[in-house]
Amino acid sequence: MTLLLSSDSDAAQWGDRVTALVGYGRAAIGIAHMIAPTRANDLIAGTDAALPTTRASARTFGIREIYIGGGLIAAQRAYPAAVGPLLCAGVAVDIWDTAAFALTAQLPARTRVAGCLVAGGFAVAGAFAVASTDRRARIGRVRRPY
Repeated sequence: MTLLLSSDSDAAQWGDRVTALVGYGRAAIGIAHMIAPTRANDLIAGTDAALPTTRASARTFGIREIYIGGGLIAAQRAYPAAVGPLLCAGVAVDIWDTAAFALTAQLPARTRVAGCLVAGGFAVAGAFAVASTDRRARIGRVRRPY
């Protein structure tokens, strides 16, 4: 990280931006799954996206994403000490999702690849933001309660 960024200030700005992108991205995905579950799941579920069970599952997934993403957005503004734990929760969820897509038997290749790319991408972005949050805590910018 320090090789790419010239100062702690640069790292903090990138960390804040990535945290915001993760938060807004998660919230947007969650809203899409709540409002239009069939359309939002078309890439992952294909023709099964229209099934009632898939739509119901998508909505439960959607509220989880809204909670984590919206929580990150709100925490950045109102309670920065909560950003780290929310990011960690998101990374844990994304690692689990990536493993589920990678290891579930008989998934279509398109579903497996798309699921791993989306969940894995959010896991990497979240981990970067966590590392940035940890770094800011060490230099005294953010106090962490844990």
